[in-house]
Amino acid sequence: MAKADAWGAPGGTAFARRETRGDGLAGNTRLIAEPAYRRLLAAEPLLRRSIPVLIITFLIVIAALRVLSLMNERDDVERNAKAILTLAAGQLASSLATTSETVPGAIQDLLETTSRQGAMGRSHVLVITDSAFKIVAVTPRSMPWQGHSLDGLVEGGQPLFMFGDRAGVMDVNIDGRDWYAAVSLADGGKGASAALVPQDAVFDAWRKTVSLNVTLFVLTAGVLIVILYAYFGQAARAQAADRIYLEAHQRIDMALVRGRCGLWDWDMVRGKMYWSRSMYDMLGYKPCDTMLSFGEVDQIIHPEDGDLFELANRIVAREIDHIDQVFRMRHSDGQWVWMRARAQVIDPEAPEIQLIGIAVDVTEQRHLALRSEAADLRLRTAIENINESFVLWDSMQRLIMCNSKYQQDNGLSDRDVMPGTARAALEERMLAFASERRLAHTSGLQGGATFERQLADGRWLQVNELKTRDGGIVSVGSDITQIKLHQEKLVDSERRLMATIHDLSLARRAEEERSRELVDL
Repeated sequence: MAKADAWGAPGGTAFARRETRGDGLAGNTRLIAEPAYRRLLAAEPLLRRSIPVLIITFLIVIAALRVLSLMNERDDVERNAKAILTLAAGQLASSLATTSETVPGAIQDLLETTSRQGAMGRSHVLVITDSAFKIVAVTPRSMPWQGHSLDGLVEGGQPLFMFGDRAGVMDVNIDGRDWYAAVSLADGGKGASAALVPQDAVFDAWRKTVSLNVTLFVLTAGVLIVILYAYFGQAARAQAADRIYLEAHQRIDMALVRGRCGLWDWDMVRGKMYWSRSMYDMLGYKPCDTMLSFGEVDQIIHPEDGDLFELANRIVAREIDHIDQVFRMRHSDGQWVWMRARAQVIDPEAPEIQLIGIAVDVTEQRHLALRSEAADLRLRTAIENINESFVLWDSMQRLIMCNSKYQQDNGLSDRDVMPGTARAALEERMLAFASERRLAHTSGLQGGATFERQLADGRWLQVNELKTRDGGIVSVGSDITQIKLHQEKLVDSERRLMATIHDLSLARRAEEERSRELVDL
């Protein structure tokens, strides 16, 4: 007991070491979500600021890397195309210088052989000209250049015709279209060879790669933006949910406080118990959001009202799945508070037993019941000790209570006057009245009646019946035997007096007659 007093004192250490925290969550939800939720809650402001920056930085880095990669790829494509043109033109010039045949068919075969050996595409054009740069052979044959002057077709390529291989590969324009061109002059003035390719054909695959990369980048950026939007939307919804939960929890707490009851959430496996804020308020302790152990709660329960450990063992053993118990708990000021706990196991089949319920402060009801019991006892004692018979019926004409005087007057035993007995059944067990008559009711109350009854033993009762507000009937029987005896004596005296008066009247009349006779004489 001393330990409980010290523990439950306002300055005790059991509750003093716990402090209320003002996070976004409240109640046992924090206990379930921690510590991961607290870490996430602490990191959320940093994440909200850093995630957009990280995503934008990531997109910029990816874009820069892809741009550099594509530019390098373009340079490689251009370098390879120019190298192929240079090699093809040089090979044609060498072959042209060593061959002695000038038959157009042989020259055409030379072009096609060079095209096949160089693995050139359909966009590449190989040309052989004479010494005046007039085209004598061209491949593919679909090109309508044969017979035209090459230097007349090519614009901006004069160095090619002057320096040949030394001019390298140049950007030229043919019919308004940009080309790469390489010219090689054959030895001995036998003519020249040229290799050409449109620039759009060279970079066609590269442009497709650029389009693919741009599409992938746009899709990646779009997905990241959607993810970013979803993150902020989810964060906003989470904050709104936390706010709604907190408001709902505060309303529930307020309702519990106003209702003088507290929430219990009992983890039977771990031996921990959660109390709502209202539970601490009822007992005068400082609210906290940590779990309480069995021992801490058991210390403030009155030892005469049961053992919490025994109750827990019965629940764990599956002997019971709910509790409904009244016990006393120590208030912080040292007084005992009567509590009624009602709880139910959430899932009796679950391996981890969880008990949840409420505890209601029934101190006032307890005191009121004691006062009502004392008042009822005093009332019953008073009714029992009055000289009149007393009986009370409810609105359904069932017995509520009566005194022993009523039993004696009507010859009823204790078994006959059990509460709830119907009036008709009880009247059948009563002794028959010698006589009964209803008197005029002079009190003016509706539903009232007055009876005079003569019992079998000769006693007289005057029974007054009155209706109560709830429709019941209260009946009080007064013993008027002495009054009846006095009334009989009065009637007898009156009768004798009237007889005496009659005799006197007769005597007086006789005297008057004798007086008249004497006068006549």
